[in-house]
Order: sequence, then C-alpha cells, then structure tokens
Amino acid sequence: MRRLLWLLALCACAPEEPAPAKQRHWVVPPGPAAWPLGEVTGRIGRGQAPQPVVREGIEGAFASALLSPTAWAVPGASTAVVYGSDRGKPAVELLDIDRGVIAWRDGATCAGPVVGVTDAAIVCSDVKGTHALGLDGKPRWSHEASFIAMTEDRVVEAGADEAVISDAGTGDEIARVKMPATVSATAIVASCGDAGRELFAVGPDGKLAHIVEGQGGPKVAWAAPVGTVVGIDACTGTSVLVTASTDAGTTLVAIDRAKGTITGRVDGVRGYWAARDGTDRLEVATPAGVLLRARSLDDAGVPLPLPVLGELLARRGDRRLVRATPSTAALLDRNGVRAYLPISELGAVLGDDHVLAASWLGSQGLTARRLRIPPRYRRTLRVVPKSSPVGVPAELRDLPAPGELTAGVAKPNAAMQSAPAMALGGEDVYVAALDADPDDNRPSGLARFDLHTKTWRWLRADGCGPGTPIAIAVARDVVACAARGKGGTVRASSRDGTPRWEWHGDAIEDVRAAGDVIAIADADRLHVLAAADGHVLAELASDDGGPARAAVLDVGGMTMVVSAERGRVVGHLAHIELTPAWSLEVAGVVAQILPSEGGALVVLEDGDAYRIDARTGVATALPGLGLVWRAPGNLVTGEAAGGPIPPSPLPTPAPPPRPKAPVGKPPPVDPNFTPPPIATPWPPPPPMPDSWQLTLYELTGGLRARNDYALPPPIALSQRSGDAPFVVVSGAAAREALVIDPRRGDPLRRVHLPDEAASAFSTIVDGAPVTGVVLAKPLRVVLF
Repeated sequence: MRRLLWLLALCACAPEEPAPAKQRHWVVPPGPAAWPLGEVTGRIGRGQAPQPVVREGIEGAFASALLSPTAWAVPGASTAVVYGSDRGKPAVELLDIDRGVIAWRDGATCAGPVVGVTDAAIVCSDVKGTHALGLDGKPRWSHEASFIAMTEDRVVEAGADEAVISDAGTGDEIARVKMPATVSATAIVASCGDAGRELFAVGPDGKLAHIVEGQGGPKVAWAAPVGTVVGIDACTGTSVLVTASTDAGTTLVAIDRAKGTITGRVDGVRGYWAARDGTDRLEVATPAGVLLRARSLDDAGVPLPLPVLGELLARRGDRRLVRATPSTAALLDRNGVRAYLPISELGAVLGDDHVLAASWLGSQGLTARRLRIPPRYRRTLRVVPKSSPVGVPAELRDLPAPGELTAGVAKPNAAMQSAPAMALGGEDVYVAALDADPDDNRPSGLARFDLHTKTWRWLRADGCGPGTPIAIAVARDVVACAARGKGGTVRASSRDGTPRWEWHGDAIEDVRAAGDVIAIADADRLHVLAAADGHVLAELASDDGGPARAAVLDVGGMTMVVSAERGRVVGHLAHIELTPAWSLEVAGVVAQILPSEGGALVVLEDGDAYRIDARTGVATALPGLGLVWRAPGNLVTGEAAGGPIPPSPLPTPAPPPRPKAPVGKPPPVDPNFTPPPIATPWPPPPPMPDSWQLTLYELTGGLRARNDYALPPPIALSQRSGDAPFVVVSGAAAREALVIDPRRGDPLRRVHLPDEAASAFSTIVDGAPVTGVVLAKPLRVVLF
C-alpha cells in the first residue's frame, strides 16, 4: 500500500509534457534564408546604401496572399486595409501590421478597388455601385449610385443631375446638392463641411470651382485656373491646396478659400506633407531641398536639414515615410531621418515597429512586404539623384543608303502570328513561334535555326508554355522558354529539342541562363535552378521589393551567379548550392546587373557603372555619367543624346528683293526720312533634333570609340555575341536596322525591315561576323 501511494505521488509530481507549439501558417512567408555573403573583398559606389531590413512574414487562415496589392492606413491604428487579387478574384483584408496577422478577408462585397478608409468603414466601388465594409469584415451598406469622390468620412455619389453625400460609416444620406448648370456632379473632387455641401469640382474650362450655398441654390463662388488637378487637400484651414500638372511640371498651388485668389505656388514640387512639429505648416520637397512653408505658401520658406526627397508614401503621428530614390525611402520623425529603407513599392502603411509596403503596378506576382524598422540611422543622409546622360562632343557619322532584305530561310506554317522572343546560343538562334493569339490554355512553339548550315534544325510545337512567350535563355545543354499567362511557365528542352522539365509559378518576369544554371525572375524573387533537371539550388530576393538584380555567367566552364544582396554585390559559385567567391560592399543602390564577357556589369541607381571581373572580383569604374549602360558581347556600351542633327540639305536663305529701277523724275528727298537698317536679322531656325551617341568601352574601362548617329527614336541595340558588329534598330515602328563596326564605330550598312520583323542579332560563325533578323508570318531568318 505504501509503495502504491509513493507511485501515485511520483506520477502527480511528474512534469506534464509541453503542448506542441502551434504551427504557423504563412500567407506571405518571410524572406528566403540568407546565403553567406563572405568577407568584403572590395567596394564600389560613391553614395549611401540603405539600411538592411528584416522581411517578416504575414500569418492568416488563407491559402494564398493577395497579389498586386494596394494598402490603406486605418486612421489611429497600426492596421492596414489591403485590396488585391485572390486567385484572380478581387478581395479585401484587414492586417495587423505589427503582429503580422490577417484578421479577416472578404471576397464578396468589393468587386472593385477600395476608394477610402475611415476609423469605422472601408468604402469600395465597382460597376454595381458603392459599398462599405466595417472594420470587423461585415458588410455595412451598399448603394447602386456611382462613386464620385470621398473626403474624410463623406462619400459623394452621383444622383439625377445632383450630388448625393453620404456618411461613410452608416451609408446614411447627409446632403443632396443640385449642381450649378456650368458644373457636372461627376467633376467633383472634394466635399467639405459637416453636411458636405461645400464642394470643389473641375469645371468644363479646366478651372477649379468652389461651390457653396447661395440664394436660389448652390452657386460657383469662384473658379481658379490651376492646371490639371492631380490631388486636393480642401477641408483644412483657410487655404485649399491643389497638386496640379502644369507646363512647369508638378505644381503645388495654395488658394484662399474665401476669395479664390492664389496666395502661393511651388513649381517643380516633388512632394509635400504636414509638418512634423505638429503645426499647420507644410514641408515641401523641391529639387533644391525640403522647405518649411506656411500652408498659404505666401512665405519664402525655411530650409530644413534634409536631403532632396520625393513624394509622401505614409504618415503616422510625427513620422513620415518619404520617397528618397526609386528604390529607397526615408523615414522621418521630429529629430530628422529615423531610418533609410530599401522600398521601391508605390505605397506603404506605417505601424509602430513595422512598415507594410505594397505596389499595385508591376509584376502580377507582387505581394505586400512586411518590414521591421531598423535601429536609428546614425549618418547624415545624402541622396545623390541620377543625372541625365552626359554626352561628349563627337563626330556625326554619315549613314549609308538603306537597302532591302532578301527572302531568307523560311519554316513554313510556323509563327503565323508573331515571333515574340529570340535568343542566341553559340551558332544557333532559338525563336518562340506563336501561331495564333496568345491563349492561357494553348502552348506555343520553340524552333532552332543553325547559322552554320543555314537550316532549321527542329521545331517543338509545345516548347513554350501557355500564354505569351516573353524570353528565351540558353544554358550549356538546355534552352528554356518563359511564357506568361494566368501564371508563369518555363519549359526546358535539350539542344536537340527533347523535353526536359517544366516550372510553374504565380508570375514570371524573365529567364536567364548560362553554364549549368537557369534563373527565373518571379516578382521580387529569383529562383536558381539546375539546368539539367530543374531542381532548386537557391532562392534569392531583392532588398527593395523590385526585380531581383542578378546575372548568370559561364566563365570558362565555371557557372557563377552575381547578385545584389543586403548592400553587397556577391559572386557565387553555383554547383550544389551557392558559395560566395568574392563580395563587394556597395555605397549606393544597385539598379542592374548585366552579364558581360567573363564578368558582370553593375549599374548603380545614380548612373555610375562598374565592370566586375568574375574570376577575381576586381571592379573597374567606367568613365561615363548617367549613361544608358549595356554589355553586349566583348564590349561595354554607353548611350546618350548626341549633338544636333542638321537638316539635309541645309536650307538656303531667300535672296533679298532686287530694287526696282527708277522711272521718270525721282521723288523729292524728305529731310525727315529715316533709312531702314542695313541688315535685317534672319529668323532663328527651328530647333534641330538630337542625334544618338554610342560610346564603346573595352572590358578594362578604356575608350574604344565614340560617335553620333542621326537615328530617330526609339533606338535599341540588338542581341550580340563575341566581337560581332552591332545591329541598331530605330524608328517609331522599328523598321530600320543599322550595322556598326565594333572597332571604330563606322556605319557599315543599313536595311529596311518589313512589318513582320521580330528581332535582329549579330554573332560570329566560323570566325566571320553574321548579322540577321528573325521574321514572322511565316517564321524566317534573313541574313544581311
């Protein structure tokens, strides 16, 4: 009995096994696992890199994230309303930014975008009318009337020749305004006052009209010319602020609410926001810096110790998230720059400790990113804006007379719609053949043309996936075709056309290949796959939410992936996994990484460019400012506007009129007569268009040639390999090709391209240069 009691006591004292941890379900997973960056072996750039941030996940009870999201801040809370596409259907969700949890998602109420959010309701609009959800996710109200505008908690909808103003929280009508005869209700841009009867609208003459109550009904109190209205802040204080598009660019205009007179304006404004000190003043971003201005803009302003900034992305309390460069944003507070963040998205919402960044334009696979705000930025932020391409005086080359193409080598009944993608692979040309309009359920073909034998080797009818082929990439033994339809597809084939493997994703932007690797760009991710069987070697992500900056290289049989990661440019050896071979610290922001023969070309956001030797990691700065940089074949090129193109032939001024011979007796001389000036000034000639300047650089950074060419825009360099000539396609319809010698930049020949021309190319075959073009309807290759 005593033993039994001892066993019972022992069982009672034994600690209970802990309950299994609740498994987290990521709707938006955290950023991919960080690959080792290796020790710093060098540095490039002359700017400042944004702070590294941690991309945290978003939890919820939903199978997938909303794509192409738009985020709205809920006033007074660290929550965001996100509108986007849920597997092809519109949906709205409420997200706690700091906790990273989706509270609810609604896919039935809003068939159109969210147009406004208050502390009580979410208002959306579609073809059926205007609708509202509560912050609990339950429908609040729905009107069949069309949405016009929303200001604070007032929703303006269209009535019968009138504007109906409703409360956003309840949907109850609070006013009904019969519009003056000269202003349409659909032109309303703001509603002010407790009843919302003070309206602002754009009149038929383009002026901003102020509509108030008067004897006999609403009337236009004043109308002010401001330009094309882009945004308006109408209901605060005695000044109405209007952001307008004018001949001077984007202009901020302040208008006296009572009189309608313009009290101040700022041309070339980059952005503005409420002052961080809590007063009613503004902080206005201009190309010269940020000024503290009165709301009426009738003062000179006080310069603030801030860099040149752009538009406001988000605000919360005394913090402002403001665009710094296309790929970065500065988080400001009362004390200055709080953080310098890698954010390229068009919109954002601030929480207490996190930022939710979202973009509704760009890749169809973009999701919202949740970023933890890093520690305070301790440096003085200096933003270097990208300069315009700086051309150097150069010779304007005479162009040869254009010729016509020959018949070429055809592949009957192929590419009867178009040939949308092409890639060079040694002595072969690979072409995507689309026989009908793109279809999300029908694949398209992939064909191989042998430049050595001038024959079509094969055509795989399903070599590209459903949708529209967008890119082809050639690895050592595999060629991959990327197609975009409802999602993204990459189909890989052997060099003999045999199917190898297939990849599927929500979206696809590009496919890149070299050696034994194929890399697939999907929104802000880069999937690095083994070319042989398609298994995943690594996954990389861009720091700022934009496309991943990376290039795949074949360096003497060694495959490398050069990528921008966490403020570095890293050269990875790609075998079983990615192993860093060298690592360069970047003082700035990487805009592009392009493959260059035996290395990579790294272009920074401020316009600087560096050529990196893949074997050693040694960087060479290229002598050019803000040029359009490319790395075709064995050279690096920089493009800019050249000198003016004179008219041909030059105009000959009209001869002066010959004086008439006197007839009879000459008239008497007037003593007060003033003779005309001896020389009459010629009228100034019309402005001459700019030429196109192409600068050729050696891989070591030395200048090889620089010339101007009288080519009409747009201008594009075609695919090139080795030391082949350059083929430049120009003109509005891309119907003219110019062949340029790669040694001195001499124009060699020019040809007209037919309407069915797809892509031009140049390469080396059996030691001789070959230039050609791919045509469709039917598929052909023509050499010239």
